[in-house]
Amino acid sequence: MFKSVKTLSELEKAVAPAQGANKSGTKKYLTIQSGESIKVRFRQELTEDAKNYDEKFGTGVMVPVITSPINWKWRAASTAQIEKFGFRCWGSEQVYKDKAWKPKTHLVINVAVEVEPGVWEPRIIDTTFNQRHIGSILIEYAKEFGSITDREYKYSRQGSGASDTNYSLIPLSVSETPKDVAELPMHDLDSIYLTLSYDKQERFFTTGEISKDEW
Repeated sequence: MFKSVKTLSELEKAVAPAQGANKSGTKKYLTIQSGESIKVRFRQELTEDAKNYDEKFGTGVMVPVITSPINWKWRAASTAQIEKFGFRCWGSEQVYKDKAWKPKTHLVINVAVEVEPGVWEPRIIDTTFNQRHIGSILIEYAKEFGSITDREYKYSRQGSGASDTNYSLIPLSVSETPKDVAELPMHDLDSIYLTLSYDKQERFFTTGEISKDEW
């Protein structure tokens, strides 16, 4: 549903406005606490023109996410660019009245995380392109190295509140992907964010009321 990006130049254009437990019970999202650092390895490239792009694994995806100004927990993907939903999105249409409804671009990508020395588990990183998150620096690494899957990274967090939390990403030495990492399952990125038909969107974004069978 959410398209991969073919080139880095296309990715930079796409994110320019933003600059400035699954069913089996296993963990899906990578979360770290303030002051914590963890080793991660990206399992997908940002774009199809990366030197190590592998069609088997694909790329991370860009998702325009609307967070209701009424309650930040009421979040869903904008459907304004999706043919299946008639290229309409109630939340996006509210921007002309209140810019707080403007979708923010998220990068969602599969990674492996080292939970203990030599032991890796699959996770998803969901990040944005503001200065406190790692989306923009990932683009810089992709431009510099030609790939983000050719090494491990030190992923860290400082701060605990919405306004003082900062994430950092430090590249480590180039290394081969461990066999255990290559064989880990991949998470389905298309199901990460809720998508609703147009007739259900106003109710969800203004009241949060939606049932699982309406997803």
